[in-house]
Amino acid sequence: MGKLKISTALNFNYNPSEDFYECVKHILIFLKNAGFNIADFSMDPIMGVEGDWNCYAEKINKASEDSGMKIELCHLPFSWTICAHPEEMPVFNEKMYKGIDVAALLGVDYAVLHPNTTTIPMTEFDRKAEFKSVYDHVAPFVEYASKRNVKLAIENMRLVHSHIPVHRYCQEPDELCEVADALGIDICWDFGHGNTCGLKQSEAIKHIGSRLKVLHVNDNNGVGDDHVPPFCGTIDWRDAMKGLSDIGFDGIFNYEVATVKKKPEFVRKSFARYLVDCANEMMSYL
Repeated sequence: MGKLKISTALNFNYNPSEDFYECVKHILIFLKNAGFNIADFSMDPIMGVEGDWNCYAEKINKASEDSGMKIELCHLPFSWTICAHPEEMPVFNEKMYKGIDVAALLGVDYAVLHPNTTTIPMTEFDRKAEFKSVYDHVAPFVEYASKRNVKLAIENMRLVHSHIPVHRYCQEPDELCEVADALGIDICWDFGHGNTCGLKQSEAIKHIGSRLKVLHVNDNNGVGDDHVPPFCGTIDWRDAMKGLSDIGFDGIFNYEVATVKKKPEFVRKSFARYLVDCANEMMSYL
């Protein structure tokens, strides 16, 4: 395996009413100087914006060109509440279609999406019903993305721990593969989500195999979805990298960690460099 390209999500906090182009260009140059090769754009910053999102894609493309830092991945809109509040679904679905339009204009390699699942008691868990719910919701987006020449990767979900036995569809690799295969799309593996489910990362990745195209690299304590950097939680990264080596993964080493911009100014550069150093260290395990 060759050295993987190092990427990170642009999940920084700012108000899109500010100079969007300058903000994106600034963070891209910052990341490039820190040692990242490419970047991942999350739709979070523009989720609350009404109207057409295409103007933001144009500004992102210009910032990417001017900074010399390519956007190769993106994360489509997601919601933690649509399962409990189906009345929110029409507005959310509209944002999904707009997000796919942005992904098409950015020309990303992959756009990641969440399945609409939630943690429920095992006594109420019905795998067939959960599969149908996810499939019926995601299938129209897959069809739309195909027409826009956007490749999709569906992400494994985290478990919210409870005092009673619970489960969340798509927390297990076989469930994730079931949906991905039925929809004809690929997979994004979130290491942090896998850790909250108590999974052995190498075995999960081996099960996914060639379906795996995107990584979300982050760590946690095995309970909360903390999104801390590697080696700051409980994930066995040698085991995780063994899984990638076993399947010959040649995609992108993409971080999804707590944003650099939340850090005080005097530690931002060293924090970003830490992420790059961690990536290089973990790639030495491959």
